Amino acid sequence: MSRVRCSRCKKENAGLAEAPLPNELGRRVFEQTCAACWQEWVGQQLMLMNEHRLDPLNDEHSKFLDDEMVKFLNLD
Repeated sequence: MSRVRCSRCKKENAGLAEAPLPNELGRRVFEQTCAACWQEWVGQQLMLMNEHRLDPLNDEHSKFLDDEMVKFLNLD
């Protein structure tokens, strides 16, 4: 596992083993997010999905979750 300078916690920590999504956003997460902050996002995402009754297969809901992830992880 490589080390990354995390955009969320601003520390150099262990990165993810692989990109979490098969697209450009997944590549950005892989390059800029540590494993610990990614786990925080997974918990936050679950809370958002339950709170807003989101279906990740719905395109609008998926876009909302992507936007929230970018904000949460401070991705540029």
